[in-house]
Amino acid sequence: MNDQLTPEERAVMRARLVGGARDIKPVGAHRGAVIAGSIAAALVIAIAGGVAATTTLSAPEIATTPSPAPTESTPTPSPTSTPEPIVTPTQAAPTTPVLAFGGDCSAVLSESAVSALVGVPMEFSPGLPVWDATFLGGVSCQWRAQDTSQWQALNVTVLPWSLVPEAVRARAGVTPSCEGGPCDYSQRFGDAWVVVNADDADIAVRAAAEIGPRAAASPGTERQLPSGAWKLTDCQEQLADAVSGALGRDDLGPIGTDNVPMGQEWDVLTASGFADWCSFAPVTYDEVTPPGLRIGIAAGARFDASEVEAFGGTPVEVDGAQQAWVIEESSLKALRLVADAPGGLIDVTASNLTEEQVRTVAAAVLAALG
Repeated sequence: MNDQLTPEERAVMRARLVGGARDIKPVGAHRGAVIAGSIAAALVIAIAGGVAATTTLSAPEIATTPSPAPTESTPTPSPTSTPEPIVTPTQAAPTTPVLAFGGDCSAVLSESAVSALVGVPMEFSPGLPVWDATFLGGVSCQWRAQDTSQWQALNVTVLPWSLVPEAVRARAGVTPSCEGGPCDYSQRFGDAWVVVNADDADIAVRAAAEIGPRAAASPGTERQLPSGAWKLTDCQEQLADAVSGALGRDDLGPIGTDNVPMGQEWDVLTASGFADWCSFAPVTYDEVTPPGLRIGIAAGARFDASEVEAFGGTPVEVDGAQQAWVIEESSLKALRLVADAPGGLIDVTASNLTEEQVRTVAAAVLAALG
């Protein structure tokens, strides 16, 4: 249901989802995120103990002539030990950055380089992150045509090769057909995996070749999801009862649409247990304005409050959430609610539902995920 979007609305939705989700974006304008870790330094203290040693000499022969009065000898001071200084070892700086390219999209490609690849003036387009590759040690960036009437877009993600499952590795270096599916091309460069989603296969291949050698020098370090991250299995099954209960309906099923996350990047993110997505709408067609829900989940992730609010988010209260915001999606005629909890974050886009209903759904989703 809700698949009768206008061409303009479908373009916007596709821009957010196709190719591993267009909203897999950097957190900052140039992803200058710095990942801080706690390092414990051990103090090695060497203590030297001085031990006094004595020697026994042979007794002198007895003299027959009077001996001079003995004179008092000057005692020789016992040697004292000098304690060695306390040594604090220094740790060598890691040779591999924690994040690919340090999380900086401007280091991946400049706007001028992207414009040259695509053939039209392009600009960096961070959007609002949903499935953020930095949580896995990578970086993900998007550029779009400066002219909003044009449709060109380029998405680039760099991740540690160790994260890529065998099924996706087999597709590395295979030029896509770009007909009826994602136009994404991937390649391995050393310990880095580079995947490019473009509107043309040649652009994707050339972009990967441009990025590759530098990605090999900055592949990032694989990061495991935190122990408290949600365990994602099947979004539709995990959330069906929660969504139905929150809306008081038993007639909900997946939305009939092709605007779903897909592609090589999506396959890597889901295989790692980091990402999932599902949708809900009435399975019957007897409503004029049927409700529709699209729900994205990122396990172990968290929103940056300042960036959500800069994107137009208004803080709201949602049961079970640490922080939550609503965002008016005027281009989709929908309401978007994003929230995070100790286990991760959710992104709910709803049509034909009130804000109160969306907040109720979000609370039910968080409870179902644990």
